Amino acid sequence: MLTARCVECECELPASSGRGRPRRYCSRGCQARAYRRRRDHGPTTAPRPAPELSGPTGADPRERLIGLAVELADSGGLDAVSMLLLAHHAAMPAHAVYRHLRNRAELLGAMAERVTAVPVPGDMGPPPDPRQRLERLAQDEWTMYREHPWLLTVLATDRPPTGPAVLAMVDRVVAAFTAAGYDPAGAFRAYLALSGYVQGMALLIRRDPVDLPYHVWWSATRDRLERTGRARRRPWLAAAGQTRLDTDLDTWFHFGLGALLDGLLVNPVR
Repeated sequence: MLTARCVECECELPASSGRGRPRRYCSRGCQARAYRRRRDHGPTTAPRPAPELSGPTGADPRERLIGLAVELADSGGLDAVSMLLLAHHAAMPAHAVYRHLRNRAELLGAMAERVTAVPVPGDMGPPPDPRQRLERLAQDEWTMYREHPWLLTVLATDRPPTGPAVLAMVDRVVAAFTAAGYDPAGAFRAYLALSGYVQGMALLIRRDPVDLPYHVWWSATRDRLERTGRARRRPWLAAAGQTRLDTDLDTWFHFGLGALLDGLLVNPVR
């Protein structure tokens, strides 16, 4: 007897009750991705291929699961990460996954720990000047979001994970603001302002692999704005049309970062 599989990720589907239409997707996330692809690129019968995951087979099972989950998220966003899909790609029964990770919230926290604990290549230690330290720390956080766009959803919340690596990331920024002259409460507020800027800019990083390319979206949007008269008396729209999100985003980030640090460091709270 053939096993029914999700037409999007090819994960095995639960047995049908025999009533109603046959189930085609394993989750609402897979159904939404299939819809977006049909909307943007037309109908297709070929399922989206699963990423080639290469977790070390000899590693601790929990660490291997976390590594596989990071690869899944890097490839398909957080919608591609579920306990069932993780079990499928790890070639483990679902109940075995739950022995190592209690639930998805614990999994996401462990993924954030894995990513934030990775040392920066070539890091020679923090610069002695507080501003230079803050610039580097902001750049490090920005680079993490660039490499792992899904991480923003995990960290940018009022209930973020609080593992040792995530807390250490906050410690480094607070310590730099303290060295610049802030008292502890002011240093934490300054950290929130800086991290909030980095995370806000990170919203511009494309997270969904099936989204329309930026230049295609902008071309259609510009035509619509000109057609409806909304482009009149807005010269900044013409300037925006001369930029490319994929190449200019880092420039925008550093422009705003410099201006923000100028303001935060001019009169530290003591």
